[in-house]
Amino acid sequence: MKSSDIRNAFVNYFKKNGHTAVASSSLIPENDPTLLFANAGMNQFKNTFLGLEKRDYTRAVTAQKCVRAGGKHNDLENVGFTARHHTFFEMLGNFSFGDYFKKEAIHFAWEFLTKELAIPKEKLYVTVHISDDEAADIWHTQEGIPKDRIFRFDADNFWKMGDTGPCGPSTEIFYDHGPKAGAISDPFKGIAAGEDRFVEIWNLVFMQYFENPPGTLTPLPKPSVDTGGGLERMVAAMQGKFNNYDTDLFMPMINLACKIGNLQYVTDKEILAQDKHAMEITSALRVLADHCRSTAFLIADGALPSNEGRGYVLRRIMRRAIRYGRKLSADKSFLPGMAEALIENMGDVYPELKQRRDHILNTIRDEEDRFISTLDNGTNILLEEIARTKSKGQKDLSGEMVFKMYDTYGFPADLTRVIANEHGIEVNEEAFEKEMEANRAKSKASWKGKALGADEQHLIKFAKDYSGAGKTVKFTGYGDFAGGGKIAALSNGHEAVSALKNGETGVIIVDQTSFYGEGGGQAGDTGYIMNGPSRAKVINTTKIDDIILHHVEIDHGDFQVGAAVDTIVNPSERRNSMSNHSATHLLHAALRKVLGTHVTQAGSLVDSQKTRFDFTHNKPLSSEEIRQIEDLVNEQIAMAHEVKVEIMAPKEAQAKGAMALFGEKYGDQVRVLTMGDFSCELCGGTHVKNTSQIRLFKVISEAGVSAGVRRVEAITGDGAVRYAMNAVAHFDDALAAAGLQKSPHYLKHLEITGETATLANRVESLKEQIKHMEKEVKKLQGGQIDVDDLAAKALSFKTKSGAMAKLVLADLTLDDRTVLAEVTDHLKNKIQSGVVVVVGQGADSHPIIVSVSKEITGDAKAGDLLKEVAAVMGGKGGGRPDFAQGAAPNRASLTQAFDKVKSLLGI
Repeated sequence: MKSSDIRNAFVNYFKKNGHTAVASSSLIPENDPTLLFANAGMNQFKNTFLGLEKRDYTRAVTAQKCVRAGGKHNDLENVGFTARHHTFFEMLGNFSFGDYFKKEAIHFAWEFLTKELAIPKEKLYVTVHISDDEAADIWHTQEGIPKDRIFRFDADNFWKMGDTGPCGPSTEIFYDHGPKAGAISDPFKGIAAGEDRFVEIWNLVFMQYFENPPGTLTPLPKPSVDTGGGLERMVAAMQGKFNNYDTDLFMPMINLACKIGNLQYVTDKEILAQDKHAMEITSALRVLADHCRSTAFLIADGALPSNEGRGYVLRRIMRRAIRYGRKLSADKSFLPGMAEALIENMGDVYPELKQRRDHILNTIRDEEDRFISTLDNGTNILLEEIARTKSKGQKDLSGEMVFKMYDTYGFPADLTRVIANEHGIEVNEEAFEKEMEANRAKSKASWKGKALGADEQHLIKFAKDYSGAGKTVKFTGYGDFAGGGKIAALSNGHEAVSALKNGETGVIIVDQTSFYGEGGGQAGDTGYIMNGPSRAKVINTTKIDDIILHHVEIDHGDFQVGAAVDTIVNPSERRNSMSNHSATHLLHAALRKVLGTHVTQAGSLVDSQKTRFDFTHNKPLSSEEIRQIEDLVNEQIAMAHEVKVEIMAPKEAQAKGAMALFGEKYGDQVRVLTMGDFSCELCGGTHVKNTSQIRLFKVISEAGVSAGVRRVEAITGDGAVRYAMNAVAHFDDALAAAGLQKSPHYLKHLEITGETATLANRVESLKEQIKHMEKEVKKLQGGQIDVDDLAAKALSFKTKSGAMAKLVLADLTLDDRTVLAEVTDHLKNKIQSGVVVVVGQGADSHPIIVSVSKEITGDAKAGDLLKEVAAVMGGKGGGRPDFAQGAAPNRASLTQAFDKVKSLLGI
């Protein structure tokens, strides 16, 4: 029975029994920042189980994509070396949300396995929790399973959603692969030991309690059911395979890899036990097959390799696979081809694979190219260090070395561990973590600049002392640009004070303020704090521990603790910041619609001048993509959506579909901003009340920030309008300069006019003319040099090998390296065998080129000669034995430099 038939049979069986078929959720749980990846079928139903979300059905069935390769659920170390561990797998599951319970769930599972799949009953065993007499009785009396095939366990048969929340006993079904699969014949002992012969193929969780700390269980009014069965394990049972990797879920990729590398995949356990080389090949192929699946599915769902969060887990998986591929072949690439085989075999079931095929394959090739460039060199250095460690009689690789491999050569720590373990060496994990922590602290200090100075440390303590006393600052600026409050604390920047006087600078804490403190990517407000005639200019507003700090210059009067003040934000700057911030939300949504849901925020900066947004994407945006993004954002602006603000619990926000940032910590209440049905995000910043207030959105730049991260800068409001008007004015001037008719006052249906197209053609034509003219100029420059005369002045010398050669020393007044290189080649051809040294003339730095005939490079190397010439003239350079180039600032030393060459050649 094919894996696709088993998957379909499962879904169809439960549909026949009143269940609604629900599509797999994404592996990237964008509405649950607490979860690294979807790792169970119930993830997408968590809010339903918690009572936070109601669905129009009470029974569901799914085939859910899952990844376990980080955090608590991490199978990465075992992948490829056991029969059933995977980073990616499919979880088949049926669910009851307060509908049926134990009797029906047990019956459905047993009937599907024994009737739909026709698995012999004598091949199956069940386990229940030690306290669950009810489930044990149902198995025995309802389904007729003998009591000696029902085993009781404790912790393995009790499931919890977390420290608090729904929980309950579970019952598991195990498949017996027979005596050839394992040495333990006793089923109870085999199940307890996790032996390969007895494999769990289905787990039924009965959520019948709610746990409150410390361990108090309260019965739920409507118990629910959450079941999960690994498709890979079911398929292995149905296809008579002891090892999941030998099934049709993996073999298409493995067969292709064998074809690419001319390899043999061995499945016989006895042969593998005796043949170490065959075992290494088979294990490597299994690692590749598994990692190919998780790689392709994660990229399809929006992950990109990076050095943090989900992206780092993906990078670890990919680089582990690349390294195992390198062990199979020094010059063959496995991962891209295997990914293509996966897409071909599973693209119909999961269409996102086919839809994002090019993106998947390009990302894999990019990461492979990036890692291969350091893999071989890094491996050699690591092996040398392992050898040194062994020679000293030590058993642990130092944490410093593990960090060096990570930091310099891009080796994830677990990859270094794998290589070390292969050579009988362990990794000092604790020391490595200390190195990582020290590096994080160093980076943090570097990033903060002066933030670790004494004054800044004082401000941190100043704010913490205030909050530590149970005091808070109320922000009133969402609705108003001005407000009133009392000065709660003052600092002169060095210490807490009771007053600030005219001409002094410092920090003011007000018990409530209309000033927004820098945070969430939005810059802090500026403006004034007033106390009668006394005035403090607020030059910046920051926030520490939710305490808003006003950084001020007192330009009139004085301020004292306890004084009543007015907080007045600069209205123009705030409006522009609000416009840019709201546009950032629309931009984020537009990027995901145009480029794909792999786009996630990687950083942002919003102020009164612009919005800067960093996002995950592995190639530059085309002009057409930028235009589509602008059109989408401006369309939402024109639709004049109300910017709706709601305060709710994080789980309610997740259920609503609000985008949250992975790894971000949220309080008991969050602020949700919604703009029509286009954008919904968690955000504490200030925003316009209606999208029409943004007026206009224009992208002004797009560039790469780091591998897999792009940056867009954009402007809105008055700035965007001025930008557009200036662009039209420049456009009209360009038309006039090109002798074309000026553009009309409006463009029919917003189409590009003929004048625009004509101007673009004219510009391209002029660019081609300029290129042609530059080539002609270079030819003329080169043609003015009398190569014959220079060659005639060549000096003869004898090489160390005894051969006769010539030396040409050329002092030229050209700066163009291309022309100089051509002249050098002509001179070398003229003298046939020898050395040519050419020095040009630039403004501040002067180009130097040295060329040596290949037949004498054993006696005179261009790179060595160039370094000597450049050093005399105060410069540097290098290159190959036959060709080198550099530059130097001191042309006055040219004669000495030429003399140095003569001396080196014995002339």
